[in-house]
Amino acid sequence: MPASTILLIASDAASGDAIKTILSGAGYTVTAFADPEEAYAKVPEHQLVIIDTSGGPTSAVEVCRQIRAAPTMSAVPVMCLSASEDVEERIAFLEAGADDVMARPFDAREMEARVEALLLRFQRSRDLAPIISADGLTLARARRTVAVYSPKGGVGTTTVATNVAIAAAANRPDKVVLVDFALQFGGVATLLNLDPKQTIADVIRDETPLVEPELLRTYAMRHDSGLHVLAAPAAPESTESITKAHVTQVLSTLLDGYDMVVIDAGSALDERVLTIFEAAEAVLLTVTPEIGALKSMHALLEYLSEAGTIGLKSSFVLNNLFAREILKVRDVENFLGAKMAVELPYDPFLYLKAVNEGVPIVTGAPRSAPAERLTKLSGIAFGTAGYQMPPEPQEKKSGGLFRRRR
Repeated sequence: MPASTILLIASDAASGDAIKTILSGAGYTVTAFADPEEAYAKVPEHQLVIIDTSGGPTSAVEVCRQIRAAPTMSAVPVMCLSASEDVEERIAFLEAGADDVMARPFDAREMEARVEALLLRFQRSRDLAPIISADGLTLARARRTVAVYSPKGGVGTTTVATNVAIAAAANRPDKVVLVDFALQFGGVATLLNLDPKQTIADVIRDETPLVEPELLRTYAMRHDSGLHVLAAPAAPESTESITKAHVTQVLSTLLDGYDMVVIDAGSALDERVLTIFEAAEAVLLTVTPEIGALKSMHALLEYLSEAGTIGLKSSFVLNNLFAREILKVRDVENFLGAKMAVELPYDPFLYLKAVNEGVPIVTGAPRSAPAERLTKLSGIAFGTAGYQMPPEPQEKKSGGLFRRRR
């Protein structure tokens, strides 16, 4: 991790120099102190503290404990070096609040790897950390980019994306844009009863809008709700010239022109969609309670787990398309190993009416159960619905309908 700053508290000069040489060689900026009292004031200015003290008036365990006890220093990760593999010593460090303990003797490569892992872990934690307001109310960190996707078509991805965007635009008219990156057969314009004169294909062809936020806004069509829509190409063959670099440019420029961006990522999986996953701060994965959709989602999750693409920023939406309960929510959760963020209730009329009339449910039937769930989902996706502890992974169960082939 380049440009990371590390504070080293080392009582032995030779040992401190050796550690500083290892980490400086790996690209880190290291500031060393021999006296812990002098170092405390500098801790908040660094991204990691390494404690390597032996002897002196203050033990290494006590130094760690004091850093953890001070509000201004408690958020900085701490690595402690123990004199040996003695279990009691390492437990003492952990009980004092150390985030990692490394025993001597150690290899330089191990130190580099542990430091990098610790910095990455805390960087992710900071990105997901809740915001504490002045009155002590805890809120989720607001997000600006939300993608909606499913590996199987026909499960309601565009319905979810459209209603999430409309709900967000209700609070920020003309500051939210919905991008239809279901490039070949995008349905956002249809669900909103819009007849766009310009599409993403025109943006790519004209090039200049890719770097000019105000110009790019003119390619988006305004809906009566105050939502802006950048439509998918009208002709499927127009999508061939759109690359993942174009996707990155479009999303980056949209963020310069809008407060919030919702992306309908469709159901195809290619480099462009993976680019969307990486750019989005939250990814909503839509699934229906039937075997085909679940197997497709399971395969996607296994692939993305190996690719390391979406990680903790994904949430699941269970869309009940069927009048009869074919599978229970707990069956779906057990199979996917994850909790559903929102369950959309079955309705024999509202969804069909919304599609045929081009009026989203959150607008046409705002007091209905589906509209309330979709509005709630929008708040969860953008982090405006209050902080919630991430759900613990469910243990996957094998057997019956869900038995996996080895």
